[in-house]
Amino acid sequence: MANTTDPLARSVHGTNPQNLIEMITRSKIYDMNYWKEKCFGVSAEALVDLAMELRAFGGIYGGNNKATDFLCLTLKMLQIQPDKEIIVEFIKNEDYKYVRLLGAFYLRLTGKPLDVYQYLEPLLNDYRKVRHKTPAGKFELEHVDQFIGELLNKDYYCDIALPRLPHRQVLEGAGQLEPRRSALEDHVEQELTAEGEVAAEAAEELLVQAAAKEAAEKDAIVRALPSSEGAGVSIAAATVAMDAEEALVAAGAEDGEVAVGVGGASGDRSVDRRERSDDRWGDRSDRRERDRRDETERRGGDKRRRSRSRSRGEDTRRDGRRRERSRSRGRERSRSRGRERSRSRDRNRSYRNRD
Repeated sequence: MANTTDPLARSVHGTNPQNLIEMITRSKIYDMNYWKEKCFGVSAEALVDLAMELRAFGGIYGGNNKATDFLCLTLKMLQIQPDKEIIVEFIKNEDYKYVRLLGAFYLRLTGKPLDVYQYLEPLLNDYRKVRHKTPAGKFELEHVDQFIGELLNKDYYCDIALPRLPHRQVLEGAGQLEPRRSALEDHVEQELTAEGEVAAEAAEELLVQAAAKEAAEKDAIVRALPSSEGAGVSIAAATVAMDAEEALVAAGAEDGEVAVGVGGASGDRSVDRRERSDDRWGDRSDRRERDRRDETERRGGDKRRRSRSRSRGEDTRRDGRRRERSRSRGRERSRSRGRERSRSRDRNRSYRNRD
């Protein structure tokens, strides 16, 4: 009777809750002294005390394939099937991390996909260290978030086949589950907001500094401006300077006209020289063009002659090969005729000898 399921327990995933653990694993759990001594007649209230005494989690270990205390309590919870509120309190317990692991593992076995994602995903922010008892019987150091990640992503953990869990994207596409919001998003948004405020303050300071600098430059320009009397004197001096510059320009223009009149003859001579030089350069360019044309024609004639000589040589070689082949055929015919004559002589001799 100690190994039977509570008669008031409801079926889970269409079967007896204890059947969620394979029969071989269940028989190993039933043979454990921890099961016989501590788990006999345990209620939901007493189960909390046993969960608080856990010091590691795991499945089957050792050469004799023993079951861990964590696995024994899991099977006991499947037998007595505690209320959902108790399981939620197990998961929300922050003082005892192995109680939290036990509640998460039981919910992964028996809970609906929505409840699994709703209650287990917040535990991904728990980074406390826990001990994992390996199949070799040794302890390894892991973290709570790593344990929860294995439950959400794997189909076999702690030597127990876990029920199939739909992907989160499927439930989000069906509108049954909201997109997951990481705990780091709030922290990142706060940092971005703080950085934006600091950048805005720095921009305001730069604008204030630029306005102050511009105002200082304007004040310096105003101070550097002369008084009204000095301004009048400077304007008069500028007018005198402009008149002097115009007079110099006019004098330079008259000198240019005289120079043009005097140097007209020399200009004509220079034009004649340029025309003669242009004629000479034109003759030279024509001569160079003719030389290039002659050189191109000469090279083309050489190429044609070489090609003709090559073709003649090939014709000569081809004729020689033909003559050699005809000679060889004539020799072969003469040899065959001689062999035929010798055969006919031999036949005639043989006939004479018979007669």
